[in-house]
Amino acid sequence: MHLRRFVELRKEIKSFRPPQKRVFVFLIFFFVFFPLLVSKHDSYSLPTPQPPNLNEFLSNPFSPFLADKPINIMQGKVEPGNTFCSILSDYGFSSLTIAACIEAFKPVFNCRKLSPGDEYNIETDGKGSLLKITIKTNLVTIYNLRKEGEKLLPSKDKVFLSKKITKVFGVIEDSLFGAIVKAGEHDQVAIDFAEILAWDIDFRHDLQKGDQFAFIIEKYFKDDQLFCYGKIKAVEYNNQGKVHRAIYFKDPKGQEGYFTPEGISVRRSFLRAPLKFTRISSGFSYHRFHPILNQYKPHLGIDFAAPQGTPVLAVGDGVVVEKGWKNGNGNSLRVRHPLGYETMYNHLSGFGKTIRVGERVQQKEIIGYVGSTGLATGPHLDYRMEKNGRFVNPLQEKFPPGFPVDNAYRHLFAETSRKMIAQLEEKKDSFQKMVAAR
Repeated sequence: MHLRRFVELRKEIKSFRPPQKRVFVFLIFFFVFFPLLVSKHDSYSLPTPQPPNLNEFLSNPFSPFLADKPINIMQGKVEPGNTFCSILSDYGFSSLTIAACIEAFKPVFNCRKLSPGDEYNIETDGKGSLLKITIKTNLVTIYNLRKEGEKLLPSKDKVFLSKKITKVFGVIEDSLFGAIVKAGEHDQVAIDFAEILAWDIDFRHDLQKGDQFAFIIEKYFKDDQLFCYGKIKAVEYNNQGKVHRAIYFKDPKGQEGYFTPEGISVRRSFLRAPLKFTRISSGFSYHRFHPILNQYKPHLGIDFAAPQGTPVLAVGDGVVVEKGWKNGNGNSLRVRHPLGYETMYNHLSGFGKTIRVGERVQQKEIIGYVGSTGLATGPHLDYRMEKNGRFVNPLQEKFPPGFPVDNAYRHLFAETSRKMIAQLEEKKDSFQKMVAAR
C-alpha cells in the first residue's frame, strides 16, 4: 500500500508545472505564433488607411463645390420621323422621366404636336439629371419645363420681335456658301436656299463662276439685334443664262410650299442627290475599272465622296424593303417608291434610328450614314436607282413634275407671285418693311 501511494506521488510531481514556467511558455507562443496566424487571415488585420475619394466628396450633396458642377446643354432641330419620346430617349432619359415630362408639359404644350423644324434645348446637371427643356415651335413662342426640387414646372413665353423683309443678291465666285456669307448672311441661309432649288439644280456640280442669285428673306430682330431668320419668300438663280425661280405660298387651308411663277410645285418626286454638298467620285458606267477587284465591271450607280458619318437622305417618299449586309455592298438599304422606282444606298456605316424593313420614309429623312463597308477603298455612298426593274442614271432621269397650286387659290398665288417677282427684279439693293410680330 505504501508502495502504491509512492508511485501516485511521483506522477503528481511530474505533472506539476510551476506558474512561472506556464507564463513563459505562453509568452513564447504569443510572440512567435500569433503574428503568423494574423498574417494568414486578413479578417483579423486592421484596414490600411485610404486617401479621401475626390469624386465622392464632390458628388456629396453637402459639398461646397456642388454649385460648380457643369451644366450639359443638348440642342437641335426636330427631324422628320422624330418624336418627343424618341429625342429624349436618344439622349438617355428613362421612360419614367419622359412620361413625367409629357404630363408636366400638358398645361401649356402637347408634346405630340412636335413638328419637323421645331427647335429644342435640353439642360442636365453633371450627373445627367434633367434641369430644363426648352421648345421653340415658331419664331415667337417658347415652351419651358424647369425642374425645381422634385417638381417639373411648365411655362410659355412670348418674344416680341420686329420683322424686316430684305432682298439679298450676289455673284458666285467659288461656292454658294461663300457668296451668301460674303453678302453678309449666315451659312444656314445658303443651306435653306439650296434646299428650295434642290430638285432643279445640283449645287455640287451645276454651279459656274459668274452665276447670279437673289432671294427675299424675313429677318427677326430683338432690340435691333438679329434674333433669327424667318421664311425665304422667293428665290432666283441664274445658272449660265437659265433662270430658276421659286415663290413661297401658303393657302388658307394651311398647305404651304415653293412653286414656280406658273404655280407648279418645285418639289419633285425625287431629289437630285441623297447628300448635301458633296462631290461625285465615280459616275454611272457600263465599263468601269474596279479599284479592288482590278477588273472592268459595270457601275450602275453614282459614287458620292463624303466624310465618314455624313447623313444620307431618302431621295423620295417610299417604303424600306431591304436593310442589312449585302456582300460587296456592305451595309445596304433599298427603298421602294411610287411609279416603279427603287433606290439603293450602299457602303453605309450605319442606318437611321427609325429605319426598319416595312417602315415608310419621307423625302429628306435621314436613312443612314456614309461609310466604307464592303468592297470600298474609302468613305463614300454608292447610290443606285431602278425604274421598273432596270438600272437608270439618277442624274439624267426626268422625274414627273410637282403638283400645282389648288385651283381654288390660284388667284391668291398669282398676286403673291407677281409681287415677289417685282421685288426680285427691283434695281434697289434692298428694301424693308417693319411689322409687329404676332
